[in-house]
Amino acid sequence: MSEKKIVELEEKIAFIQNMLDELNMVVFRQGETIEKLNNQIKETNEKLINQSESNQAKIIDDKPHHY
Repeated sequence: MSEKKIVELEEKIAFIQNMLDELNMVVFRQGETIEKLNNQIKETNEKLINQSESNQAKIIDDKPHHY
């Protein structure tokens, strides 16, 4: 193989390695974002459940004004 061909291949390998590193960072950040969103969904669900339970307790405890 000629020296020129080897240099071209080395350049391509370096480019591909750089691109792979960048893609790995994208995937890592997406994983972090997904984890944050999942936590927010869990918190929101818990708040909704607590609100629902609180509202049900108020409905049961509330008596009409004329009683």
